This record gives sequence, structure tokens and C-alpha cells, in this order.
Amino acid sequence: MNIPYRKVALVCATAVLTAAALTSCGSGTDSSSSPASSGGKTLDIAYWNYGPAAESGNKATADAFMAKHPGVKVTLTPVSGENWGTYYANVATLIASGKHPDLMVISGEGAQFVHANNLVLPINSYVDKDPEAKTLLADIAQGLINGFTVKGDIVTLTWGWNDMVVYYNTAVFKKAGIAPPTADWTWDDFKATAKKLTKDTNGDGKPDQYGFTWASNEIFPGIMPWVANAGGNLTSDDVCTATADTPQVNKAVGFLKGLIDEGIAPAPMPMADVFTRFQNGQVAMFGAGRWPIATFLPKFKDFDIQLYPKGDTYKTVFGGAGYPILKSSQNPDLAWEYQKFTVSNEIEEKYVGTPEKPGDSIPSRRSLAQTISKVGVPPLNSDLFYDSIDKYPTLVPYPAPAKYSTFESTVLRYLQKIFAGESSVADGLKGMQSELTSIVTC
Repeated sequence: MNIPYRKVALVCATAVLTAAALTSCGSGTDSSSSPASSGGKTLDIAYWNYGPAAESGNKATADAFMAKHPGVKVTLTPVSGENWGTYYANVATLIASGKHPDLMVISGEGAQFVHANNLVLPINSYVDKDPEAKTLLADIAQGLINGFTVKGDIVTLTWGWNDMVVYYNTAVFKKAGIAPPTADWTWDDFKATAKKLTKDTNGDGKPDQYGFTWASNEIFPGIMPWVANAGGNLTSDDVCTATADTPQVNKAVGFLKGLIDEGIAPAPMPMADVFTRFQNGQVAMFGAGRWPIATFLPKFKDFDIQLYPKGDTYKTVFGGAGYPILKSSQNPDLAWEYQKFTVSNEIEEKYVGTPEKPGDSIPSRRSLAQTISKVGVPPLNSDLFYDSIDKYPTLVPYPAPAKYSTFESTVLRYLQKIFAGESSVADGLKGMQSELTSIVTC
């Protein structure tokens, strides 16, 4: 199943979620729902109905599980939502109305939110007692486990994820006679390369081929990789305090503003426009996760990937998804079997994909992710997807406070002013910090 978990937008629905959790907590265990005695059992799974792919992906997993567990009936409950946040709130309303879903699909960035509002049943006891779980976790990078752990509670196993890497147009690099970037490149190396790839091909005095650009409508593939590699973040690790005007954030945003001022990058643009210009050769590099290949392939193949250049450090920013067990579940043990199934070989292989239909997320299982490079389609450097979190396990928690919609819109509004030259970097980040102080709270 492919799901757009790269972009998260949480809404302030704490009151609704808390009320739902208090009125519908399950008993916590149900020993009669083990695989050997699962006949006649049912599971209800809530998922974000963002489009046709959501239904088909969840249905495929549910059908495969039922085939493995005769007598089990899995019911899928589509839940509407403009974004992740409204979806979470709508699930909470569903529970408060008396429904009892056993699992729900969440994004990694929402793990703290649903945990804080007492909706999920942590899986620590299952992990401790289930030998199969120990084998599975040994095949999952610790960073992916940490990313779904809140205050010591493991919220869910991660079935798929995306991290931030730099995409580069191999044809543009070759035409310019520039060697592909290497994993040890620095910000200075990156800037020098991007400058060489910036060209005025029609002689009108303005660049029509830029070395780099980034998304204007998303924080994740926008400024966050640069902020992380400058050693900063937009919030504290516990997402209780805004940290938008620190020296590290100033350095990262200042670096990007400098690319615009020097004509190396255009003003940031929506990700859809980035894709188009990259394929047309108008942009030589941009940042994203694995999801662009669903747009590029099978027609466009002139691309590869590299780790983000190192600033003061190298840190990984990532987003993932999973199926946590809800406290409203009446069959939590069977729900645990379902959660394990979502990271089975049978399911994880689908995320790897085929040459005709490659997946657009990264399997959480290391052994499966390492087969991406054998699919035979770009990016040939695809082992870097998992290496970025396995060999460089230092993570920057994605800033996702409860009032995420307001948080994100505030950050993007100030960044637009900074990158348009309407505000200095320092003043813009000070203004951002001032507004975020009342938004980022615990």
C-alpha cells in the first residue's frame, strides 16, 4: 500500500480525542484471539481515504491477511480527511460514537499525538513475549523503531517510510561534464556543483537552468533536511517548545536564501512543479524521499540519488507509517498478528515493487529494502535510502505539535517572506518564533 505519509498536517483535536479515549478503551488483551484460535474473529481497520490508492492498498493487505487466517473477517472503514490531522480527529469522533476499530493507519509524525491522547495500545509486551517479533525488529533499523516510540512506549511497527535524499538529473550532470556527487560532500561542495549547473541557455540574462530548488508547500522536503544537518530543529525534541530562531536554523535558512540571491536556485515552488522542471532539465537537483519515482518511471530514467550534503553534522529526517492497535480494540491479540503481517515478506515485497511498477516507499525491513537495487530501475544508488538511517542513525524528530496545521502554515508563511526578500532571515525567524511560542506547547 502506498500512502502520502511524507506530509503531515495535524489539527487541534485534543478535546475530541481525549473524550474518545476515555469512553472507549478496550480491555487490553484477548488471549482467545491468537492465530491458532482466530476462527470467527473480526478486525476493523480505520484508514485515511485520501484517494483510490488508499482503498486498493488497504484492501490488498486485508485480503492477504484473511487468506492466511481462514475464518477471520477484516472490515475496512474509510475515514475522510483533508489531511492527516482531520483524519485523526474524524477517527476519534468515530470511536466516540461507539465504533470500535481495532487498528488505524497513522503517520510516524502523528505517533506522539495519538499516544498523548490515549488512543493506542503500546506493543511493548507483545515485542517482549513474541519470538517472531524479536526477529522482525532485528531486521528493522533502530531509528525506525525509535521514531514510533513515545516515552518508552512502542506505538507500532513501521511498514514503510521515506527519508530525504538529493535527486540529481544524470543527463544534466553528464552534459555539464560534472561527476556525480559523493556521500561525503559538504555544503560548500554542493553549492559549487549547483552553481556550475546553473545556466542561461538562451542568453536573456536570466538563468533558465538552475542547480537546485526545493518545495515551497512542504516543510519535510523543504527546509528540514538543511535545518537537521545544521544541527537544529524547529521545535524541541519533546515538541513542547519552538526553536525556530536558533543559530542552526538561521544558518540553514540563510544558506538557502543565499542560493536564491546568487541565482543558483529559483524561488521555491510546489513539489509538482519541481518534478516537471527536473524532468525537463530546468532544475538539476532537488530533495525528496522515494515517492518521486512513481511520477518519473517508467518514462523518465535520467536520475539518481545521493545523501544530503553534510553541514555541521549529518542527520536523517524521515517519515513513516504503521497500523497501531487501538485501545478500542476488542481483539488486540489478533490485531497484533495483523500489525506483524504488515511487515511480512509478502507485504514488504510489494513496497519494493517491480520494473513495471516500482514502489514509492521504502520497506521497513532491511533485508527487503536491500533488494530495491536489484529491481533494475533508477535510482541505481537506491541502497542509500536505507543507509541514510541505518549507517547514520542520528535522527531529527520531525516537528509535529498537536496544532500542526497552524504550525505548518505559520512556518511556510514566514519562509515565503524570507525567500521573497520581504524580510531578512533573522527578522523572519524571530517573527516565526514569536508566533510559534503560543502554538508549540504541551
